[in-house]
Amino acid sequence: MSKTASSIKQLSKHTLVYGIGNILNRGMTFLLLPFYTNLITTEEYGVYSLIYSFIALTNVFFIHGMDTAFMRFFIPEKNPVQRKQILNTVYTSIFISTFLLSAAIYFLLPTFSEGMLSVPSTSVILTYLTLIIFFDGLAFLPIVYYRAVNKPVNYVAIVFVEVVVNLSLNIYFVAYQKMGLTGILLSNAISSGAKFLLSSPVLWKEFRFRWDKGLWKDILKYGLPTVPAVFFLILITVSDRFLLKHFLGADDVGLYASGYKIGVVMALLITAFRFAWQPFYLSKGEDPDAPYVFARIFTLFVAVTGFIYLGVSMVLVDLLKMPWGNLYIIAPEYHEGLKVVPFILLGNMLFGLSQNFIVGAYIKKKTMYIPMFTGIGFLVNVSANLVFLSVFGWGFLSAGYALVLTYIIQGFVIYLTVRRFYPIPYDFAKMLINFAVLAALFFAPILLDISSLWLNILLVIAYFPILDLVGVLSLRQITTELLKR
Repeated sequence: MSKTASSIKQLSKHTLVYGIGNILNRGMTFLLLPFYTNLITTEEYGVYSLIYSFIALTNVFFIHGMDTAFMRFFIPEKNPVQRKQILNTVYTSIFISTFLLSAAIYFLLPTFSEGMLSVPSTSVILTYLTLIIFFDGLAFLPIVYYRAVNKPVNYVAIVFVEVVVNLSLNIYFVAYQKMGLTGILLSNAISSGAKFLLSSPVLWKEFRFRWDKGLWKDILKYGLPTVPAVFFLILITVSDRFLLKHFLGADDVGLYASGYKIGVVMALLITAFRFAWQPFYLSKGEDPDAPYVFARIFTLFVAVTGFIYLGVSMVLVDLLKMPWGNLYIIAPEYHEGLKVVPFILLGNMLFGLSQNFIVGAYIKKKTMYIPMFTGIGFLVNVSANLVFLSVFGWGFLSAGYALVLTYIIQGFVIYLTVRRFYPIPYDFAKMLINFAVLAALFFAPILLDISSLWLNILLVIAYFPILDLVGVLSLRQITTELLKR
């Protein structure tokens, strides 16, 4: 077996395990979507989406770039004593900042919660929201530690318990007790606390309150530039909710957010890939053959994500809208929101491509470029949303169009910048042919004026044979390189 093939198999193995964890974690939101759409209104779902968008934004400051910095310093370090010092220094910083920021949110949030989140300042929801952020802040580093030491099974076990607790409590508080949004937030607060307790054994074993000021400065110097970068990245994915609320109202936010959640299927793969990808390229980046390995992974990535795109947009969406007796998986009043699904899937796919392009910035410690990349993406996203909403009046679909445009431009900027100091021989010809096949299969039912689930299934099945026919990749090549030992 070649070194390239062996490396790709190692990445695919870890991606598969992390994929299981992310199917449990992110897939929970997909499982809860039919549950919520049949129990709460589109307006309530819009408020729910705004709340969790706010949580995502605040998490950036709780982590303050320490996840990426921790792995960058911890993984190459071979001295166990120094490794423990890195862990102690980073978690001490996280521990202190988590307490201070949680207190600030608890006391300040009521002053703007009604205007921003449509949640009254006296609502107990704000307390549960703060607890979610607090426990997630304390739990994140132990989970990153398991990634850094290549123990994805530990990560999956923690996520599994968190998901079971969350789902069980949602059934009790939301369906049985009819607590609505309050029940959703309470369920999440308890499950986040459970996640912290389950992840803490690594802290009892490895962590001591010891802080190396010089080491902390070096780690912070590497990690801080990623804070605005990650903040802009999160803004790209959540700011559209606040713009939709301003221009259209919470009801349209609910429709858009429900359709967006279907895109979680693509996000599951992208997130699993990223979890395995970062420690992989940081450990392999200085190898002479690394650029060729990364280029081959890129071609495989486009092919696999293309299949997910077709399967979800052409088959899964129809299944979600179908009546199953007297029941619907997605309640009929939410069906309008499913129109945005193809754009969310494509946006996630393009974001995944940009994560291939960006590896050189981390390998060569050029993290000062990262805020520029995501900042440009954020400006494109906000500008496009404002124009599409206020000038063209395209409704909540504006956010889907803006997301696709954002990642096209951002990916182009990342590639042109990073190739100057870490060139990778990507096969763009195969990428373009692959996208042409995707477009032909996706638009075939429209051009033929045939609306049939069975036709869509046949077109999805034809995807890999057509890729083989046009010389991109065969299904046998994909399974050989990714799955077989």
